[in-house]
Amino acid sequence: MDFGQVHHIEYYVNDLKQSNLFWDWFMPYLNYKKMAEWDGGVSWEHQNGTYLVFVQVMDQYLELKNNRQGNGLNHIAFKGGSLSQLDELQILLESKKIKILKRDGSYLCFEDPNLFAVEVYSESAK
Repeated sequence: MDFGQVHHIEYYVNDLKQSNLFWDWFMPYLNYKKMAEWDGGVSWEHQNGTYLVFVQVMDQYLELKNNRQGNGLNHIAFKGGSLSQLDELQILLESKKIKILKRDGSYLCFEDPNLFAVEVYSESAK
C-alpha cells in the first residue's frame, strides 16, 4: 500500500441482505474479491490493498436513513476503464433496474439500496 492510499471504508447499511444483492455483483465487476463474510458484515478487497466493509446497522438505528445532502459522506467514486466499459456498465445497471442519478460523458452516478451515490469514472476523464 502506498503512503496516503485509502486503507478501507466501513459502510453501515440498513439491510445487509439487500445491499449484498447489489454489491455482490458490483464489487467483482470492479475486480474486488470477497475478503471475509460474517454474521452482520462482509468485506471486499481490491488488488491494491484498499478494502470496503459493509456492516448491518444495529436495530436501534434502522429508522435513520441515508441523506447524501446532509452531514456525512455524499458518495464513493471508483476509477473505471474506457468509455465503452462505462456504457456497458450503464446498460447492466439499467437491466437490474438500478436508479441512474446522472451520466455525464466520462462518469456515471447511480444509487445503491441505501440511497447512497456510487460513481464510476472512465479513464478518459483525465
